[in-house]
Amino acid sequence: MRLVRSPLSGEPNAIVGRYLWWVRTVGLVLVVSLVMAVSAPAPARASTAELVQQLDGLISSFPGGAGIWVADPTIATPLFTHDPDEQVIAASLYKLGVLAEAERRVDAGDLHYGDAITIQPEDITLDGSFEDAGTQLTLDEALEAMITISDNGSALALWRILGGANIDATLEKAGIKNFHVALDDSEDNWVTPRAVGTFFTLLARRQLISAAASDRMLSRLERQQINDRLPAQLPADVVIAHKTGNLSSVTHDAGIIFTKTGPRIVVALTWDAPDEEAANFISSIGSLVYSANLQPAANARYQVAKTAIAVDVATDTRVTVPITNIGTRAWTSTGPGAVGLIWDMNNAQGALLMRSPKALPLPALQPNQTQNVGIVIPVPQQPGTYTVTLGLADAGGTALAPAGAATASFTLRAHQPYLLTAQIGIPHTMHRGEASLVVVSYGEFAGQTDSPLLIGWRLVDPRTNRTVQQGSSPAGIFRTGVTGTFFVPFVAPNTLGTYKLTYELRDGTVSVSEPATATVEIAGPRTYPDEGLPAPSDGEVGVLPAPTPRFEFPTITIPKPSIEIPFLHGRSPRPSPAN
Repeated sequence: MRLVRSPLSGEPNAIVGRYLWWVRTVGLVLVVSLVMAVSAPAPARASTAELVQQLDGLISSFPGGAGIWVADPTIATPLFTHDPDEQVIAASLYKLGVLAEAERRVDAGDLHYGDAITIQPEDITLDGSFEDAGTQLTLDEALEAMITISDNGSALALWRILGGANIDATLEKAGIKNFHVALDDSEDNWVTPRAVGTFFTLLARRQLISAAASDRMLSRLERQQINDRLPAQLPADVVIAHKTGNLSSVTHDAGIIFTKTGPRIVVALTWDAPDEEAANFISSIGSLVYSANLQPAANARYQVAKTAIAVDVATDTRVTVPITNIGTRAWTSTGPGAVGLIWDMNNAQGALLMRSPKALPLPALQPNQTQNVGIVIPVPQQPGTYTVTLGLADAGGTALAPAGAATASFTLRAHQPYLLTAQIGIPHTMHRGEASLVVVSYGEFAGQTDSPLLIGWRLVDPRTNRTVQQGSSPAGIFRTGVTGTFFVPFVAPNTLGTYKLTYELRDGTVSVSEPATATVEIAGPRTYPDEGLPAPSDGEVGVLPAPTPRFEFPTITIPKPSIEIPFLHGRSPRPSPAN
């Protein structure tokens, strides 16, 4: 156990004082350093295996002791650890526990941000106190000073109000073990890398105290002003929520680095090393983690429709998509390993129209396992073509596409509700310029009045996907409320070859049935002449075949009867007169 006897306070005044002096008097140097950090070439991106190798090499060359925890909050197991259960003096990291307990009481209504906190004489330490005894701060101001500049006076005042036992109980209830806040002035605060890593993992998942409390704590930790460790080698625009700790022989920093491929938990606790070497060591860890190209928490393959899905406007459409887990980790239905499905909808111009209100929970899937997933998508009221893009989200609802997870898109063709259901039987072989028989079977027509409908068609060259000809031909009068079948002529387009024929029923220019597509072969005409070509001559035709002899029926003569039979001539027989 790496315990160093120390006062209950955190950052020594000399260290924080040097930091504040540096900010106030060497601001120009800070600006130049940040510009160089942005302008310098980005470090080579590393895989997870390379990151582990680099961290091992960095630790082996460090002259002091180190407890390291690196994790992706969307994954149940850490990415890298070194002495994760070593008990180390917490220094100002104990203030994380004070912050959590204060936010718990704010959530419960026991404390309010406007409540007054008075700095007592016993709260003042030789190092790291920036207020005089008797100073009154609001709870919000005290928390801000405790976290952003690691003020000891406000931290000790809050510790005495909240109580170390209550703080430990709150952390234990949250699932954070081996994070001990002193019960009185005779004890030390101590932590393990695993405990601090668990604290920030719950915070990144918005599961520490509550989602609202987690958001408030994250925002405060992002305003940290002591940035000479984890953030020191990062680009200036990188967001990092973290807390430092310093005492004699211990130098710490821990927090969440928000990388381009997702949040990363980094805990670096060091001991028995000079402050400057420890700070450089911790900043190198932050740089390695930030630049690592890590595998996304989950990845998937989607089987989506290749052709547009026709849907009615202003309806909720259910689309079933087979989804395969193509990652190396199993998905769980709940908990940290859970994976959700999210979607965006864009119009034909590429503008974002809407997105899923929350992630749809996906079933538990082992790697290479597939399951059908039903997605309900609201269709806009305006007819048109819309693109829906699917992607994965982690257990906290964060999109995984920026981390490298695959996405997939399909198209919805939204139309006004059709007036009828019809099936049009189009011959697959036609002759140009000649009529072919088309059979139209239709369901009940939902129009207000009887309507003459047309068969609208479009001939598409499959090689270029361009429309060659288009037109329409009468289908018949559709009666409201009845079903039936029409047999109508369809004159083939005046062209030759194999084409795709798209056709539908129309009421004027409005489609009233779902369009269909068939491959048709348009051959030459069956009659002569064709477009002015003369009929073939006798020489071209050749010898005409001899006529087939006909069978002649024998002539049968029926003699005329001597007695007239009236009913044979259409008259009814009458009885003879009485004799």
